[in-house]
Amino acid sequence: MKRGKMKFMTVLVALVLMASVPMTAMASEPVTIQGEINDSYQIVDSNGQVYEIAETEKGNDLVENHIGEKAKVVGTLQQDQDVKIITITAFEILAE
Repeated sequence: MKRGKMKFMTVLVALVLMASVPMTAMASEPVTIQGEINDSYQIVDSNGQVYEIAETEKGNDLVENHIGEKAKVVGTLQQDQDVKIITITAFEILAE
């Protein structure tokens, strides 16, 4: 009896912990986005979709040196509620 109760409690605790973590969806495949970089750590595509840029070495480099420029970025997406966050792994500044 004790063994069954312990297994049940372990599963219950695991489920409670999973439910308490905010749902985050991550793309398993890299995505490519083209848009304009702004000073709010965002890239805005031609449809007006806003992607928050994760503060990483590449993300910081992009924002600190290319505000107002158009770029093609490659990275992975995370979504936290209605906010899309891209962790940039590579970028290219596009000629206007």
